[in-house]
Amino acid sequence: MALKVNSQHILSTNLVPNPSFEDYLYCPTYCSQIESAFPWKSAREPLGSTDYLNLCTSDPSLLFYLQKTNPKTGNGCGGIFVMDHPILYENYREYLAVKLKIKLINKKKYCSSFFTILPTLFNGIAIENLGIFFSKVYINTYNPQMPGKYLLDSIPQVVNKKGIILDTVNWTNISGIYEAKGDEEFITIGNFNDDSHTNWLQDGNNLGVSYYLIDDVSVCECSFDINLGEDTTLCEGETIILNPNLPNATYTWQDSSHTATYEVKQPGTYWVRAYVADYDVYSSDTIVITQGDDSFCNPPLTIPNVITPNGDGANDNFIIQNAESYTLTLQIYNRWGKLIYENTNYQNDFSCKTCASGVYYYVIKAKSKRNGRVKEYKGSLTIVNGY
Repeated sequence: MALKVNSQHILSTNLVPNPSFEDYLYCPTYCSQIESAFPWKSAREPLGSTDYLNLCTSDPSLLFYLQKTNPKTGNGCGGIFVMDHPILYENYREYLAVKLKIKLINKKKYCSSFFTILPTLFNGIAIENLGIFFSKVYINTYNPQMPGKYLLDSIPQVVNKKGIILDTVNWTNISGIYEAKGDEEFITIGNFNDDSHTNWLQDGNNLGVSYYLIDDVSVCECSFDINLGEDTTLCEGETIILNPNLPNATYTWQDSSHTATYEVKQPGTYWVRAYVADYDVYSSDTIVITQGDDSFCNPPLTIPNVITPNGDGANDNFIIQNAESYTLTLQIYNRWGKLIYENTNYQNDFSCKTCASGVYYYVIKAKSKRNGRVKEYKGSLTIVNGY
């Protein structure tokens, strides 16, 4: 018999509204219309220039970027310039910002991610430094006193760790875990480094702009604390299946194996270390499994020798203690050896209110639910009716 010990991976619902930019107030007719993918906005109002791209558009400039690169999900996505010509347009930036559905809770952990891709027809620069910045208030970089300031010089809590993003075919997942300070309600996506601290790569001799598409943004409360269960006991003939059950994780067990589950056949100390690459997080747990003796694995049945099925709620049924540990077959015979009752899956429900008072005899075959052992019990049962 195999028993399963499971852990839990908790991933709540996505707190980002319109996470894949599918809902829109109107189909974009030109660039710089991110507000049409409500409630998304730029981080530069009222003069924001963040793009909303949707296959419904007929605008040539938007279709230019969608010509060979479709949104990851559905028909819509965001588009931002994350760096421009470092001499002609120093520190030029665009951002995507949105208000979360609820405020974050202090010390709660949130799995956060978005997907990005460098459009096939990009204009010269690929960068590494993309990330998510969490804040309590909406961050607006626009300042009429400093109209040329575009850089949001904050420190993102979730950053790309995969190097310069050059892939023009597959969407790259940028993800991480953020432990909230409390009351954060906004996220902003983009490049938060100035030009001198941005890791970038030039495409040949073409020193132009760096433009990325953004899709499938998520912020979910999560936990990667695995739990192999409480220390337990192993009975003869049993196996226990340990199952960390963390999606997208790789495992290392105490014997250096890497299976998703582990079959325990012997008592001992067992541990596992799980690694989730998407969020660069480790989790581990240990369980001690001891050998159970027969009194634990097959607890003895306590069988009554008298019942009074008069309906007063006391001692009405033939109730066998520890019956839950077995599959029971019960036979009842009268004093002349005639079988009057038989049940191959007895559930402590025999009362025989119509039986005459007297002495009867039982035969019980108890099959252990843990290891399949069968024991037989015989004895007498006095039924007292009429009280």
